[in-house]
Amino acid sequence: MFTWIGNLFAGRSAVDERRQDPVLATSIEQSATVYSQIPLHQFIDEPRRRDLARALYLEVNDICKNRNPAVTCRERFVTATLKLAAYQVLLVPPSPEPDPFGLREQPGISGLLGPYLPRLFECNDELRSALFRETGGETDDADPPDLADFVQRHFWEKYWHLETLNAARIALGDWVEEGDWKQAYLHAAAVTYEHQYRWELELAPAFDESVAKEAANAYSVFTDIVVSGARNPAREWRDYYHASGIPMPDFGN
Repeated sequence: MFTWIGNLFAGRSAVDERRQDPVLATSIEQSATVYSQIPLHQFIDEPRRRDLARALYLEVNDICKNRNPAVTCRERFVTATLKLAAYQVLLVPPSPEPDPFGLREQPGISGLLGPYLPRLFECNDELRSALFRETGGETDDADPPDLADFVQRHFWEKYWHLETLNAARIALGDWVEEGDWKQAYLHAAAVTYEHQYRWELELAPAFDESVAKEAANAYSVFTDIVVSGARNPAREWRDYYHASGIPMPDFGN
C-alpha cells in the first residue's frame, strides 16, 4: 500500500518511521487510497505527483513529531479546508444537475458561480495570484488558459491534501464519532467563499437579503470556533446561532 509513496524516500528511515508511528502509517495508507479513488492523475504528470506525495508525507511526519500533534494537525486542517473551499464552491453545478459534493442543498451555496470564472480570475486576488504563479503573467489571447481545468486540478490537489490531513486528525483522536464536524466546516468555508465571490462580482448574496450580512458573518465565525480547539465545533456553532434566524445546514451535527 505504501510502495508508491515509500519509493520517494531513500534508505530505511522513512519505512521505519511509518512502522513506529501509527498515526503516520494510517495517514499515508489513507492518502494512497484516496489518490487511487480520485481523478487527479488526469490533471498532473508523474513529477508533480511525486512532489505532492513527498510534501504530504513530510507534512504528516512533521505533525507527528510536534509537541502537540493534535493541535498542529487541526491548525493545518483549517488552512487546507479554506484552500479547498475556495475552489470547490466554483465546481458546484447548477440545479438540476447532481451535486457530487452535497453542498447545493445547503444554505448559502447556489451552484451558479461557474460561468463567472473569467471575471473572478480578474477580480479575486487569490485566484489571480494562483494563475500568475503558473503562467508568469504570460497568456496568449489566442489560446487563453483553461480556467475550468485550472480550478479542477487545484481542487483535486487540495482534496488529496485535506483528506490526508483528515486521516491524521482522526488518528489523533480529534473527531466526533457521532456527527463529526468536518463536512459542516467545509460547508461553512464554502459559504464564506461564495459570499466573497458574489460581493466581488457584484451579484446578489446567496442568502435572502434580510439575513445575508448576519449569515455571512456567522458562517465565517465557524473557523474561529474550530481554531479555538472546541471538541465539537459544529455543535458549538449551532448552539451559538440557533436563535439568530439564519438558515442552518443539516449535517446531523
